Amino acid sequence: MSVLVPPPRPVREDPQALINAARRRTRLRRLRAAVGVVLLLGAGVLAFFASPGGSSGIVAETAGQPFVDVKAFRHGGELAFISRGSLWVLDGAAGTLRKVASTTYAKGFKSVGDIHANPTQVPEATPVVPGSPTFSHDGRWLAYLVAPQTAEGSPSQLWIANAGGTDAHEVANLAVAALVGWSPTWDVLAVIAEANGWYGNHQQGQLPVQLELVSARGAVRRLLALSTSPTRPGQIESAAWSPSGSEIAVSVTNAPGSGVRAYPVGGGTPTTWFSIGPKQSLPSSACGTPGRRCNEVIADLAGWWPGWGIGFWVFADGMTHNNDNTSLELLTAPGARPRLIAHTLSDGDDAVAAGPGGALALVASPSAGRVYSQGKTVETCTRSTLTCADLPDDTVWSAKTPKLRCLGACGQAHSPPPGTPGSAVSLEPAWSPNGSQLAYVLAPTTPTDLQTPAWYAAHELFVWNQRTDSTRELAGISGDSVPTWSRNGRDLLYVSGNGLWLAPARGGRPVEIERPLFPESEWNQLPLSLSYFGQIDWTGQFSWSSP
Repeated sequence: MSVLVPPPRPVREDPQALINAARRRTRLRRLRAAVGVVLLLGAGVLAFFASPGGSSGIVAETAGQPFVDVKAFRHGGELAFISRGSLWVLDGAAGTLRKVASTTYAKGFKSVGDIHANPTQVPEATPVVPGSPTFSHDGRWLAYLVAPQTAEGSPSQLWIANAGGTDAHEVANLAVAALVGWSPTWDVLAVIAEANGWYGNHQQGQLPVQLELVSARGAVRRLLALSTSPTRPGQIESAAWSPSGSEIAVSVTNAPGSGVRAYPVGGGTPTTWFSIGPKQSLPSSACGTPGRRCNEVIADLAGWWPGWGIGFWVFADGMTHNNDNTSLELLTAPGARPRLIAHTLSDGDDAVAAGPGGALALVASPSAGRVYSQGKTVETCTRSTLTCADLPDDTVWSAKTPKLRCLGACGQAHSPPPGTPGSAVSLEPAWSPNGSQLAYVLAPTTPTDLQTPAWYAAHELFVWNQRTDSTRELAGISGDSVPTWSRNGRDLLYVSGNGLWLAPARGGRPVEIERPLFPESEWNQLPLSLSYFGQIDWTGQFSWSSP
């Protein structure tokens, strides 16, 4: 049984006092911005302006800094990305590129080390690797994780900065196991942390048992703490914000069984959505194998979607993860019977896409296996019937394109033949801000597990119109991955060739904004060490807050 540490209830304040305080903060921000511009112009070393490289606004690529087209991003908002082992922020309005403060790992921190060895102490000056940058919902704040470069299995430090990358500071005494993300409505961040919360106390086999809420200024409040008793071990598997930001769904496993509960952010009694004992089982539809029931169920949360409820992937019978053919179940209300949506991918942020107005799309993977370039199809789902359907021709690779020749590096002929169903895979769905259009990636099927840079270069970008049920290819765009819409729906940011590109959503000339994301030695290595059966964690390398 979990042990709750109830948070204090929020203090109600006079509305007029809040309005006055907001006005004071606005005036203060404007004053600070004006002073900051003066100081920035005077210092010159705090940021790269559009001047490097001449009037073109190009920051030249060197061993220590990435290529960046500052001028091309002048109306793009804020872009945070990982490159050359550092975190950078490109400010479109200010025309600056800033390297966010580098850090070293906490003094005296003990790494997990080898699973059969004693934990080892990481030296204070150990190089670090930043990752998982993410902007708050209003674009004012940037959070990111920092981990030691050479200590496998170590938790991360949490850092928060202003959106422009200034005033970066560590949130002390947190050993972060997973970043849940910012609230969709408030400047509050949720993280899953290990017990004790202090790096020096990290020991081998430490479990994530605490859910912490972190304000933009770095104040920490504990929302949940599981028992750490050896006789009743517990663990937080995953968590997800509610659409309103008023609750967080938490999936927990412990000795009595597993469950999903929703915890009010302001305090109060949690609501049980799903509970299953160690001797209970789910039906065969949730297990992926007809006629077999599954026990020891772990609910890995896929999200909490407006109008739908809470979705979770089923891992069972001792399985802690499954990349393919994973049952995606839906809880429509607390205590409701889980209902199967589809069998899908379950890795990364590109397996399920939720849009406004109840739009839901997913990457179905019913039987093809783990290989990313085989048997994957984007489907859109209907809430009333809880059924999902393929997009038009989203498994057909057109014979008219010569990009199949790029697959010569794979060493085998394309199969099935171009122009026939199954000759393509569709991946990485992304809804437009108003939910009327769905961008997705189309790529040729490969007969083997040999996804190379040439295969990624063959990707094409399509947009499906929900109202007309028609699909169009965005001409002039190739090699794209993880398309991301601007907030106004006019532009698409995407990955191509290990860099970030920007293109008009209606079609037009794309422009390269930045490169590289991953080190060239990793991107050019065959087989790709940074991929998992063809999947690459691109979204862990950048975050975009468009205007």
